[in-house]
Amino acid sequence: MNWNKLKQFCNSLPESELTKNVILWREDEVMTKINTEVLTEDHYIDIEGDMEGCAPLSEIESMIANNEYLNGIEDFKKVYDKGTPIMWEEL
Repeated sequence: MNWNKLKQFCNSLPESELTKNVILWREDEVMTKINTEVLTEDHYIDIEGDMEGCAPLSEIESMIANNEYLNGIEDFKKVYDKGTPIMWEEL
């Protein structure tokens, strides 16, 4: 799904549904605390896979500065650009 399809779907809903919480139904769970945001920084993952999830550039730069085993930004792969809209689950 892309953002345009999501927008079209939302626009097709009755007004009464638009005030209800969004529900993401997965095979064995339901997510109901969903938030949206536009990323204010590029986001990266660890190429080696040691880091869980992704982190903004400022955190990556701090990790590099404080870890003698990291060579630099080349140890990471950019996965999301600044300005990318995302949805995420609030835990």
